[in-house]
Amino acid sequence: MLDTKLLTFVQVAKYKNYTKAAHALNLTQPAVSQHIKKIEEHYGCRLIIIDGKTVTLTEQGKLLYSYANFQLANEKQLIDQIKRVETSIKIGSTLSIADYYLPDYLSAYLSDSDEVISVSVKNTEMIIDMLLNNELSCAFIEGIFDKSLFHYFEFQNTKFLPVSRKGHPLENSKVNISDIHEYPLLLREKGSGTREIYENFLYETNDSLLSVSKIHEISSFSIIKNILKKSDAVSFMYEEVAKEEVEKGELCYLHIKDFLINRPLYFIYPKNSLMKQKNEVFYEKLMKKRNE
Repeated sequence: MLDTKLLTFVQVAKYKNYTKAAHALNLTQPAVSQHIKKIEEHYGCRLIIIDGKTVTLTEQGKLLYSYANFQLANEKQLIDQIKRVETSIKIGSTLSIADYYLPDYLSAYLSDSDEVISVSVKNTEMIIDMLLNNELSCAFIEGIFDKSLFHYFEFQNTKFLPVSRKGHPLENSKVNISDIHEYPLLLREKGSGTREIYENFLYETNDSLLSVSKIHEISSFSIIKNILKKSDAVSFMYEEVAKEEVEKGELCYLHIKDFLINRPLYFIYPKNSLMKQKNEVFYEKLMKKRNE
């Protein structure tokens, strides 16, 4: 923050008039005169010469005026940087959303915004913990969360589907969930939203992962899909996650009797968050840009 006496000097030099400078600064003219006197005492030289109503700068005054304008420019740049840091939004996202949904939303938003954001990609359980510990401002998640603790908006609804390689023995058949159990199952790690959705489905049908012949835990959908292409394993994921490979004829969606799961994807933030207004403005702008 620049010294008020230096700011007064800049205004006097700018207007070449004490009265106009006083008006611009909302000060009395004697106060302006006192500021100029103090700053001249500080530098030990005359900075301003008054001849009648004419105000001119001495050579020393011209040097100080140049220096002061340079400092003002630096001050403005610093304030802009501080504001960007203070208003940056720390966003959390689960893996499925981060890789297959969020890029379209964020690219549209950032193309017309100079706001600084940071994105952390974790599983649903870790994202929830980070939100409650104030490590994140908001998040995009799938899966189950305690709605009493968060404000939330559903930004998309998507199908949750069984996926295998093209040409899998179960392709083109309407099978039972028990048929799926006979093949290796590729699942995300515990705490992930997609795993929780599948486990809940099994629970609701009086089944569990104990019925599965073999389970492999893999945290990357890219690795999961590559393994699916080269094996008879089965996995469960959102439609968009496998869409490109299905369109290329590398993977396919299987058909399980009585298996129909549509899941909302959520934007959430803690109910006690001090960033409530900023989070909601961000979300509204994000949706608006995505839909334009």
